Amino acid sequence: MTKSLTPNKQLSQPVPGRVPAGVGRDLMAMIAEYGGDADIFLRDAGLLSLRAVLLDRSDERDSIAHRDFTRLYARATALLDEVAGRQEGRSSITKGGIDMMCYAIITCRTLHDVIARMDSFFALMAPRTGRLTLTVARGEARLDMATIRKVRNSCAYLSDLTGLATHHRLFGWLIGEDIPLSGAAMRYPPLLDARTVAYLLPYPVEHHAPENSLRFPARYLDRPVVRDHHELDLLLERFPFDIEEPQSKQTPLSDRISHLYASMLASGDAPVTGNELARQFSISVATLKRRLTAEGTSLSQIKANSRRELAAHLLRDPRLSIAEVARRAHFSDTGSFCRAFRQWTGKSPSRWRGAMEG
Repeated sequence: MTKSLTPNKQLSQPVPGRVPAGVGRDLMAMIAEYGGDADIFLRDAGLLSLRAVLLDRSDERDSIAHRDFTRLYARATALLDEVAGRQEGRSSITKGGIDMMCYAIITCRTLHDVIARMDSFFALMAPRTGRLTLTVARGEARLDMATIRKVRNSCAYLSDLTGLATHHRLFGWLIGEDIPLSGAAMRYPPLLDARTVAYLLPYPVEHHAPENSLRFPARYLDRPVVRDHHELDLLLERFPFDIEEPQSKQTPLSDRISHLYASMLASGDAPVTGNELARQFSISVATLKRRLTAEGTSLSQIKANSRRELAAHLLRDPRLSIAEVARRAHFSDTGSFCRAFRQWTGKSPSRWRGAMEG
């Protein structure tokens, strides 16, 4: 039976915006790398107007329209996923297959049920898709999405990264909430530009992992599915390539900025300034500060929290020296990092690491 609409549902709101041109250029570079004709590609996508921005760079604009990127990403992903499938000697799952999966799960009761039914669907689609494995420990859920690829180059990487991002966005849309990830992992070396990875999946991504996976608070597994077939019909007109569509209009601005800062720091970029954030969210700097104050925080506090979380994540990797962790967390030197970390945790980085290992 189709679920009835409820008045208190957190419905997604459209987000106007622009996409960094570098992300589009990376996709076009991959098209050329794997034998595609860039001009024919843009013509068939109806995007020849972007040639000067994406190919010869005679137009130095640093961004492209969101709607144009959605079309570019959809067409590029389809082409490159087909290449990745041919490398394995099998066909890839199509947009029609993704749509059928979505219709299969829309009647599920909770997110936990969604994941179980998805795995059953993927079993029927074998060998075109891998299986899902859900584990829960200490309040955290980890969803392993087995990659079945033996050739792990950049087009396979893009396909699997898109799969992770697609599942994350779909899960949030189904329950009407933005689901914060505590981590994502890829069974690959880093094969795409870090900024492109950060845009497609705006959370820190661990590489050389045992399996592709997403980690998030386990409490979201019991969230009810609040969407229905009518909403799904509208979503599938643009899913899964509308990257910036929010899952919930209720997400605090501070959470959105925290995710952005975490992504940039993990990618090696310095966090954007208050002026840049205000432009990105189409508000004034004064309004930005006022809204963060109302949420009980500030830009400096968000930035400090992001650096602390990144440092803690990096310290769990015994291969990284304290000096390397300090550098990746954007500290000017090891001494300033150690002082800041002691203020955050009451311990030096080396003692904190030892306690974690013990």
